[in-house]
Amino acid sequence: MGIAKWRQASRALRCGTILALAALPAFAVAGESAPARHAVSIDDILAMRSLSEMACAPDGRQAAYVASDADVKTDKRRSVIWLADLAGAPALQLTDGEESASAPAFSPDGKTIAFLSKRGKDKQAQIWLLDRRGGEAQKLTDVKGDIAAFRWSPDSRRLLLTLSDPAPEPPKDDPERPLPVVVDDAKFKEDGQGFITAASHTHLALFDVATRTEMRLTASDSFDVIAAEWSPDGKSVAYLANHGIDPAAPATQWLTVVEVKAGAAPRVVAKLAGALGQALIWSADGAKIAHLVGDVPKLNQYSQPRLAETVLATGQTRTVATSVGTYVQRPVDLGGGRVGAILAEDRHEVPAVFDLATGGVQRLGDPRLAVFDQCGGQDARAPRAVIASGDDAMPEVYALEGKTMRALTAHNRALNAGIAWSPVRDFAATASDGSEVHGILTLPAGYVPGQRYPTVLWIHGGPTAQDAHEIDTMRQWIAAQGYAVLAVNYRGSSGRGDAYGAAIAADWGNKEVLDLHAAIDWAVAQGIADPARLGVGGWSYGGILTDYLIVRDSRFKAGVSGAGVGNIFAFFGVDQYIEQYVQELGPPWQNTALWTRLSEPLLHADRIKTPTLFLGGTADDNVPLIGGQQLYQALKLTGVPTRLVAYPGEHHGLVRPSFLRDRFERIADWYKRYLK
Repeated sequence: MGIAKWRQASRALRCGTILALAALPAFAVAGESAPARHAVSIDDILAMRSLSEMACAPDGRQAAYVASDADVKTDKRRSVIWLADLAGAPALQLTDGEESASAPAFSPDGKTIAFLSKRGKDKQAQIWLLDRRGGEAQKLTDVKGDIAAFRWSPDSRRLLLTLSDPAPEPPKDDPERPLPVVVDDAKFKEDGQGFITAASHTHLALFDVATRTEMRLTASDSFDVIAAEWSPDGKSVAYLANHGIDPAAPATQWLTVVEVKAGAAPRVVAKLAGALGQALIWSADGAKIAHLVGDVPKLNQYSQPRLAETVLATGQTRTVATSVGTYVQRPVDLGGGRVGAILAEDRHEVPAVFDLATGGVQRLGDPRLAVFDQCGGQDARAPRAVIASGDDAMPEVYALEGKTMRALTAHNRALNAGIAWSPVRDFAATASDGSEVHGILTLPAGYVPGQRYPTVLWIHGGPTAQDAHEIDTMRQWIAAQGYAVLAVNYRGSSGRGDAYGAAIAADWGNKEVLDLHAAIDWAVAQGIADPARLGVGGWSYGGILTDYLIVRDSRFKAGVSGAGVGNIFAFFGVDQYIEQYVQELGPPWQNTALWTRLSEPLLHADRIKTPTLFLGGTADDNVPLIGGQQLYQALKLTGVPTRLVAYPGEHHGLVRPSFLRDRFERIADWYKRYLK
């Protein structure tokens, strides 16, 4: 639920045309003057190109990925597929920006790149094929359901589709007539999707590339199929059935195997503790599958996913001991029983390699860069492609070679060279209960040691996330306005182990607030923060903690609560977190006192004295706008300066470029009004 770090912009080419990205010099050439640098602007932020969805070629020599741009003229975001070469040749743009593309995947024979794109009159994104020898992309599928994911078969002849059933069609004589929405599930809301109906749940199907025919492999059910993968011999498929809300087996993901033939009965191998970011990695002999596991239902929201391996014949699951206590993300197959992963570790995002046989782990990469995407390969010793950014380095694709990272792309290099990024420092403080809290201080533009500055406590969302040494446009934007910015990895954050993450279970707004107070007190004691000019803000759980802070601490002279919650009662049955409410808090009619305590910001809104700006998307089913609406209404009645800004049609993460610009401007204006 953390606020997204928007890094966008690009030029578009006609679909299927392959052109080189002109290589830019990594360092200034002798005789060249360094470009004049300026504090980061909103134009810079919107011009930043975001990189994601990496997939490597079978031979490991190239990597496809998605580059996203903010098209200011059309007020939309567009995504195109690029190809990076690990030998260092210039990157190639593979698809046109007129129609967005995503989810690139190489065929195992290396001849074709498949991707998803919604074009022409298609109602849903379809799979397109691009011959690596050149030519126009060709549409492959015309399925009626929504394709959530796909995987090539080992022989490159079929695709495994994860997709939903087609939505009910309106009457032919009135195609614009809306139909009633019928829900039967306990969990019936998801941000970006809205109501979850019987047709929403995903199942598996096989698609023959040559004949272009589809065969259903699994039946639709009241659970979603996720993380499906072919066996090495192509005769079976493994997948996870998400039983997160199942009262008989709460917070579980059922590891299941099914033969690739019509009418085959799926076999449940193991019921695993659910984990975010799941992936299934088969052993070469097809006897085991590596995957992630989480924690018990009550703590599942805060679990630090760890690496595990399950024997398919017995269902026995073994956790890799060296992964316990760290947050394992984006596992990929490196061949030979090795798994690549990204570890969230105390303000760093570290690439690593696990050896499943020995349990050994090797940490790689440059600590100045945070890795947030990667792809696998069949030689753990060979360079592999990753996407990374740093405190003063916008995202690029790199070749990871042991402890070094070699830049392969220059998407943001020229833009980055013209920006005077505010310097950052690590800090540690001690909360009033003795707990040590870690964070990152971003110094204000033009910082002069010994001078006090207005200071903003900008709180990350999640809570299972962390502020790390990566480009963070919101922190940098606030610092560019002349503020010191404190980013705190409060208890509940990832990167500090299981106990640290689970410390806030069923106790929201308590220990986190102690940690945030400790950071503010540290900054004042260090002579950095002006105690008379303190601000606070955040998005999602950062907005929620902002609400808890302003109801208890009148030191804050300005607050910004994005997608916050002041009254948890109002969200039961309205947002997407029913599993967490039931498994962690218990229903409100059973634990009324707890729900009442967690609703402190609204129930005691008369204590709030901080002028507060509330923001959110009108289509947000993650943290609906009602949270901001209620506290806005309360402060209007109590006479505290406030404003509510609603972004029409936006979900939890804002997408429309004009709305992103508006949010940056409004946050800066609000702090300027009350802190300067």
